Amino acid sequence: MRFALTAVFGLVLAVRVAADDKPSADEQKTIDVVEKAGGKATIDTNLAAEARVAAKFDAITDATLLALKKLPQVGAIEAFDASRCTIKGFAGLMDLPHLHTLVLGKSALTPAAANAIGQCKELRHLGLVEAGLNDAGLASLKNLSLLHYLSLSGNPKITDKGMQTVKGFERLQVLYLSNTSIGDMGLAELKVLDGLRTLNVGNTKVTAEAADKFADDMPNLRTVRR
Repeated sequence: MRFALTAVFGLVLAVRVAADDKPSADEQKTIDVVEKAGGKATIDTNLAAEARVAAKFDAITDATLLALKKLPQVGAIEAFDASRCTIKGFAGLMDLPHLHTLVLGKSALTPAAANAIGQCKELRHLGLVEAGLNDAGLASLKNLSLLHYLSLSGNPKITDKGMQTVKGFERLQVLYLSNTSIGDMGLAELKVLDGLRTLNVGNTKVTAEAADKFADDMPNLRTVRR
């Protein structure tokens, strides 16, 4: 009987998950627009109920971002190459009220573009890899208080000074800083992030001794890559 009940409950759970994955009419329209723009879209049940559509692109332009800004059901945007985007497109991100995930590669962010991203205050997951970001641009993100994941890898103009901004993201659990210019002093600034679980400081000025001491001092840190 126990096995029979387990099977029944498993079937009910599977049906429930399948139902959760099914897009609503508005979500389907959003998916259609994303695919028409050359991307792929799925329903991500880990996103907010109001914005479950996750959009992924190999490359995006201002036109892509301006098309997405009309779609409040978009909760996640990922693009491998955002090098053709300007402030005109990035400003459109502010019109997405429930944008929780933004991952951009090769984005060449200007100060104005960084400031526009900094207005997306619902972000939880942010990746700005090879974005041309410096300490001043990083400071424009200081109000993203809900971040739990942040990748700044491939931004060599980010230095120890920029860690003054990063240490303000009190909810951070995952932080990637590889190929930046931080050193031991910058790493020490991050000790206030007691919820940090994963840290990558590969190819930086951080010494092995400082990395080991940091790992010993952090209660929840599971992984330090150097």
